[in-house]
Amino acid sequence: MLVCVALLSVVATASAQTSYNAYYEKTICAYSSMAERNYALAAKLYEEAFADNLPFPDDLANLRDCYLAMGDTTSAVNCVNRMITCGWQLHETYPVMDFTPMENRIGAFDSARIAQITDIYPTLRQNYLQQIDPVKNAYLERIVLNEIFCQEVRDGVFGEERWTNVLFAQNAADLCELLKNKELDREHVDVWNSQLLQIALVHCAKALGLKEYARERLYTEMMELLKQEVLKGNLYPDVYASVYDIVYWFNYGKSYYGRQLSFDPETGKHRCVEIEDTATVDKRRAEIGLPPIWAFCKKYNITPPANY
Repeated sequence: MLVCVALLSVVATASAQTSYNAYYEKTICAYSSMAERNYALAAKLYEEAFADNLPFPDDLANLRDCYLAMGDTTSAVNCVNRMITCGWQLHETYPVMDFTPMENRIGAFDSARIAQITDIYPTLRQNYLQQIDPVKNAYLERIVLNEIFCQEVRDGVFGEERWTNVLFAQNAADLCELLKNKELDREHVDVWNSQLLQIALVHCAKALGLKEYARERLYTEMMELLKQEVLKGNLYPDVYASVYDIVYWFNYGKSYYGRQLSFDPETGKHRCVEIEDTATVDKRRAEIGLPPIWAFCKKYNITPPANY
């Protein structure tokens, strides 16, 4: 618990304007408790975090796994329902017991509970979509549609693959204008939960942030705008860190937030690549609502970076 207290002080001073400070304070401690297999405490902290703020489906997934680990399947199913009402679709909600591969997810629930979730899903999804503002959603949906077009170009559908990075860069510029001029809160914009948006953000960042393209000013602006969306509770912190890290790794051969991983075929485990300034990485992570590296690595059985 001492670790949590230390991290709380960091998050509390990260940004005076964020309404999600208290949420991230709780979820950092909850995640760390979960990594230590203290599932009861983790569940308590997650529930406290969700009491005053719209949960991220990813955090609800952690809470679901805590309940499953405690043998409380009823509460776990309720978490799945809550994940749907916060934006995740049915295929994203199946649990991973002991962090097993995708194909084993359904096995964590018996057939009756899977049927129960499947039956109620259309109603829950429709109720969720009713709170989505179609106009606001359409603004951000443009970025996803542009991403689809960019991918078609990249794959040679139009025979113009050389234009790919130009198109990704333009998509990034469009995204910046939207974030600067529109209030696109997650409660009313479904696209924030889209996996395709995450892919689009990676491609936008690489098209701007890689040194060879010399678009650093626009890249810096985009990443700062995205960081503000994290602090507002719109963009999930882990998505931001992953986008930032892939560019940092390409440019410097290191990770900044500890999200860039490599696979070691000898051990069969993933490991964190070398991290920039390991002494302060947990502070950087806390500033955007992420738990410490040790908790991330312990939860997913990842080898920590050297000198951590």
